[in-house]
Amino acid sequence: MAGTPTVLFLESSKNMGGQEWQLLQQMQALQAQGYRCLLLCRPNSRIIEEASSRNLRTVALPFRNSAHLPTISGIRRIIRQYGPAACICHSGHDSNNLSLAVWFMRRRPKIIRSRTYYTHSKKKTLQSLLPMDIVMVPSRFMQKHIQAQYPSKPVETVYPGIDFNRLDQQKNDALPESLQNWLAQRTNHHVLIQIGMLRAEKGHTITLRVIAALLKERENISYIIAGKGEMQAQIEQKIIELGLQDHVWMGELKSVAPALCRSELLLMPSLKEPLGMAQIEALGLGVPVIVSNADGIPETVQHHKTGLIVDKPDPQAWYESIRYALDHYPLMHEYAAEGQKTVREMFSIEANTKQLIQLIST
Repeated sequence: MAGTPTVLFLESSKNMGGQEWQLLQQMQALQAQGYRCLLLCRPNSRIIEEASSRNLRTVALPFRNSAHLPTISGIRRIIRQYGPAACICHSGHDSNNLSLAVWFMRRRPKIIRSRTYYTHSKKKTLQSLLPMDIVMVPSRFMQKHIQAQYPSKPVETVYPGIDFNRLDQQKNDALPESLQNWLAQRTNHHVLIQIGMLRAEKGHTITLRVIAALLKERENISYIIAGKGEMQAQIEQKIIELGLQDHVWMGELKSVAPALCRSELLLMPSLKEPLGMAQIEALGLGVPVIVSNADGIPETVQHHKTGLIVDKPDPQAWYESIRYALDHYPLMHEYAAEGQKTVREMFSIEANTKQLIQLIST
């Protein structure tokens, strides 16, 4: 395969999340464009299984810590063997081991560090000294915050690519039996849905208080909480406190498309969100959305053009926005139709791959 450009992806995580799924998708997209891709990851990780099922080539390395000599040696060996044009890493373990592996190389590949989260704006002096050519982030909001941490490095926004064709194919997939039965008993209800990890910053308690208020004037409101996480017990307790047991379904979904297509509104009251994915997927399917004005979310929704943006993270503001949406549902569908066109172009796999190739080749 002489002349075939090679890209190495490094991922030390044992489990699968949004970043890991995006990585596999990028590998497949780059291979379709003629690149040779290899994934360096832990031997017993979920991602090595998923990569193998997609016929993606993998190399198992321990990644036991941020300066693991056998891992560093393995990375150097692979780089010398394949001469990659670029290496794309994500976590601290990935980037630190990679940086140490290439530190004294006379000719090294381009190092692209992917950052999908932020903590604070404190300057990362040590990280700025490590071999790193580009920091890749998923939103302009992230770009602004991460640039302060890496003042000497270029920070570039690459919006994630979403497989909308796959979402379309999943629309008619079966729902969990418990959810299917629950919805069957609520055929005349306004079904609202929230998708994401059950964490404090996702704003589930705001939504629950709003649902309780709405039920005082409309009895046909139902709320799907799709996800799992550390706040599950607290959310369950809040449901009981507010007497919402008959109006809330909570559980995990194998695929979100069928539940989205059975819902009238996607709610995203997040207090902190680098970009968000659920609202993009909802709009991609033509489902109306109401989102918070937090962090990178407004990059995905235009107020009163493709959805509604709630400025304040308080129940009263959300109550007014949801009530407006239910009272003006034909208009919300017009917004969603416009949003569908926007996100399917802005967050397509093709757009993501094009941006990624530009980072690799320039």
